[in-house]
Amino acid sequence: MQAERLRDTLDALPTTPGVYIMKGRGGETLYIGKAASLKARVRSYFQQASGPRSSTIAALIPRVESIETISANSAVDALILENNLIKQLLPRYNIKLKDDKRYPYVRVSTKEPFPALSVTREAKQDGNRYFGPFAQSRAVRGSLKRLTTLFPVRTCALDLKESGNRHRVCLDYHIGKCPGPCADHISPEAYAEIVRGALMFLSGKTASFIEELRVEMAEASKELNFEKAARLRDRIREIEQLSERQQVESSSGESYDAIGCAVLETMACAQVLMVRGGKLIEREQFFLIDVEGETPERVLSAFVPQYYAEASYIPPAVALQTEIEMSDMTQAWLEQKRGAKARLYAPIRGRRRDMTLLAAKNAETALAQRAAHVVGSSDERPGLKQLMETLNLDRLPRRIEGFDISNAGGEIVVGSMVVFEDGKPARSEYRRYRIRDAEGQDDYAAMKQLIYRRFSRAVQEGSAMPNLILIDGGMGQLKAAEEALIEVDYPQQPRLGLAKRFEHIYLSGDSEPMRLRKDQPALHLIQHLRDEAHRFAVSYLRRLRSRQLTHSILDDIPQVGKRRKQALLERFGDVSAIQEASLDDLLAVPSMTRPVAQLIYKRFRKRSKV
Repeated sequence: MQAERLRDTLDALPTTPGVYIMKGRGGETLYIGKAASLKARVRSYFQQASGPRSSTIAALIPRVESIETISANSAVDALILENNLIKQLLPRYNIKLKDDKRYPYVRVSTKEPFPALSVTREAKQDGNRYFGPFAQSRAVRGSLKRLTTLFPVRTCALDLKESGNRHRVCLDYHIGKCPGPCADHISPEAYAEIVRGALMFLSGKTASFIEELRVEMAEASKELNFEKAARLRDRIREIEQLSERQQVESSSGESYDAIGCAVLETMACAQVLMVRGGKLIEREQFFLIDVEGETPERVLSAFVPQYYAEASYIPPAVALQTEIEMSDMTQAWLEQKRGAKARLYAPIRGRRRDMTLLAAKNAETALAQRAAHVVGSSDERPGLKQLMETLNLDRLPRRIEGFDISNAGGEIVVGSMVVFEDGKPARSEYRRYRIRDAEGQDDYAAMKQLIYRRFSRAVQEGSAMPNLILIDGGMGQLKAAEEALIEVDYPQQPRLGLAKRFEHIYLSGDSEPMRLRKDQPALHLIQHLRDEAHRFAVSYLRRLRSRQLTHSILDDIPQVGKRRKQALLERFGDVSAIQEASLDDLLAVPSMTRPVAQLIYKRFRKRSKV
């Protein structure tokens, strides 16, 4: 039946490379894929499967109501477009890197006369050097501290020139972690040599840099400059020691990435082992979501493009635990990014095969540890599972956004958005809103404006979308929220309202409310989220009211600034005493002039008559 309904669409599909977008009944984006031939790829979903399908695809296909396609000039362009659209639209059935935008990079500001080391969350095409992404910010910062002991590159954000810098040196200068370019204690040429060593170390070219130092040490010895030779010898030892702390010896000098993954219930982990110059210099792990029932092949097929789209370095070879879909297309894209040959394959024997299996084993261990931590330390996880079952969701609501309205008699109206990720508050994601256009105490209009502002911006910017929306209130607030979502053309998502009095749960599309037992974890979870939204809104409202109450009539009088206001209050104590003061009393206030004193005197006399 479904294939017949979509027959015209399927018959009209082009044979060119491109991207296909599968949409549901409400127009929401369900899945985005790439294809070397759109016609062959899309039609394969609706033909009789010769083998077992993944549970994700099996759940996806019955929900598809329409299919849109975007043709591309090449298969590589299709892959790039697919990756960008997935990040922008966050389709429900695509495997996605968990919080991929938040992974840190090491940045070296090589465009400056005196480059600085820093940690950033965004790698830009601005001419500077970026290394990463890395999974753990704390580990990156620790590595930078060790790195600056060997290569004293500044970590400050000062805007320095080639000469004429007259800043005061900081502690890093005194402990030998910075040569003091901020005070012109080092020339740009000498500083550039230090930065070059740091860049070679970060690039995994430690052996080449050590060899340069050995040559320089030998030349110093020939010139009988034994003091310099001894310094270089000690420097070589220090670099080797730091290098050995994070490297595993290999029998060859090859450079490649080895990638393996593991899948456990609703989450997967991909591990990247970075081998440079025959040594394992770094190991990073990344978690992926929306992977129910998926195979390592499909997980790696989704992970590789998402990871290397953000990576600052593409190695000559990428060894995978298993073959991935459309590997030729992905390899061509990697070569385009690298600007040179790049091999993407699944080795069947040898050291590279062993490394991919090691990566997969480490990924499996990381997942098991994460699952043990969640089960052992979080009381909210059962609430997520019960919510999924109770609301008949097709996956865990890992990101829930809660909204509340609070007002002070209609004079001040505010809204709040709180976010729970994996059942826990994500306070860095909280947002406050000042509602200015709602008249009086119209909570429905205020809620509609709040939801409109949140999701219209989300749709425009392609920011993170919730799996579940919670509205603090009953059916009225829920309908107001739905009206706003329709206006912004927001993809259909499960949403519910929680009324305070009887803890009734109102579901979108249901006329009768639902009630959960008081001892059920799902109710505890949404109560916690609702209360957090209310607390956050009330705290903002109190802050605004406090500002309003401290606003004085003095603030409305011309030429009475902060200093004069303070002088008046210090002299008279409060506003009521100023109101009773005579003109002579006002003139006795320091810095007071007669014209301003007369303005104050007249303003309070008019006020007392009213």
